[in-house]
Amino acid sequence: MDCRFRSIFKILNVNLKHNFLPHLFISLVIVFFTPALFGIASLNAREAAQPLERLLSLVGIVLLVPIFLPEQNENIRDLIRSKRTDYLAVCMLRLLYSVFFLAAIIGVFTWIMQCRESEVTIRHFVGGFASALFLGSLGIFFAGLCQNTIIGYMLSLIYYIANFALKDELKGFYLFSMSAGSFTEKYWLLGGSVFVLAITFVLLKYIRNS
Repeated sequence: MDCRFRSIFKILNVNLKHNFLPHLFISLVIVFFTPALFGIASLNAREAAQPLERLLSLVGIVLLVPIFLPEQNENIRDLIRSKRTDYLAVCMLRLLYSVFFLAAIIGVFTWIMQCRESEVTIRHFVGGFASALFLGSLGIFFAGLCQNTIIGYMLSLIYYIANFALKDELKGFYLFSMSAGSFTEKYWLLGGSVFVLAITFVLLKYIRNS
C-alpha cells in the first residue's frame, strides 16, 4: 500500500509539473479577463450566470481535454507502456486533479462575485461547473478515441459556438440555460458528462485489450 501511494505521488508530481501547469496558466488568464469582458459586480441572478456560462466554461476545455496529450509524443508513449502502472489509470488520475482544479477555479470566481455583491448562489457554482465539465468531457471523448487532442479541442469549441445559435435544438444540453432563467439543463449536462467520461474510458479499455 505504501509503495502504491509513493507511485501515485510520483505520477502526480511529474504530471502536475510538466503537463498541467501550462494549461492551468491559460485557465487563469481566462479568469483574469472575464471581469473585464462581463463585469462581476452588483449583477442580478441571470446577469451573474453569463460570465460563468459564456466564458469560464471554456476552462473546462483547457483543463480537461489535454489528459491524453503527453502520450501523443511517441517517446513518452513508449515510456508509459513500459511502466507497471496502467496507462488509463494515469489518465484517470489526470482527469481527477483536472476536475478538482476546474471546480476550485469556478468556486473561487463565484465567491468573488458574491463578495462584489452579485446575486450568486450555490446554483451558479454548480451550473457553471456543469457547463465547463460537459465541454471538457466532449473534448476528452473525441481526443481519446481519435488519439488527437487537436480534434478534441476543435469539436468541443464547435459545440460551444453552436450554443449561441442552436438553443432550441440543443434542448437539455444547452450550456447557457441559467442566463435564460432555467437550471434544469444543468442536471442533463452533469449526467451527460459522467456518461461521456465513463464510455470514453470503457471504449479505450476495450480498444487496448482487443
